Amino acid sequence: MYITDKDYFIKSIYVPNVEEHNSEASVELEASIDRYSRQFLKLTLNNVLFSDLDSYITDGVLQLGAPQKWLNLVNGCDYLIGSDTYTWKGLIQTEGLFKESILADYVYLNHYQTEANTMTGQVILEAKNGMHISPTAHLVTIWNEFVDKYQGSTCNQPKQYFHNGILFTDYYGNRASGYVSYLQFLTDNKEDYLDFAAPQLAYKNSFGLL
Repeated sequence: MYITDKDYFIKSIYVPNVEEHNSEASVELEASIDRYSRQFLKLTLNNVLFSDLDSYITDGVLQLGAPQKWLNLVNGCDYLIGSDTYTWKGLIQTEGLFKESILADYVYLNHYQTEANTMTGQVILEAKNGMHISPTAHLVTIWNEFVDKYQGSTCNQPKQYFHNGILFTDYYGNRASGYVSYLQFLTDNKEDYLDFAAPQLAYKNSFGLL
């Protein structure tokens, strides 16, 4: 595991046949978690920021004594802009029995592009004792939900404003809910995440095309 683990792969991003410890499916998913969680952070932070974060991760878990900026990034936090409070839910979050992680979404998408069987150019899922399912539409839905968490649904028309003399770009739109996307959190707190590299992403349609 790396920050996230197999427990986050539930509901729409459930991965078949990983319940059996050390099964082929379980080992492959663990390898994907380790690979693609790191990849996501390398691509969206930068080599210096990632190396610093990684130095505080032991056996895939962020140390409790890590700097506050890394605790905030991983576990979420509330922060102020003027008199308004905004909430970043974190790279991983738990609400009751439900676990969710933007890292798990990213891993899931890449896991099936590289690890699952391919048939006639489409990724094929096969649960044990189950049916073959062509999941193109499902994967596109997961991608678009991932983009929402990553940058907010109004990223194509960002708003810009000054806060304490610093120009900020608001990718989350009107922030009416009080919750912010990953990209917005990094932007609002860029003094902690200097020169982060997170790019904007494009949505996909039901045919899997940009």
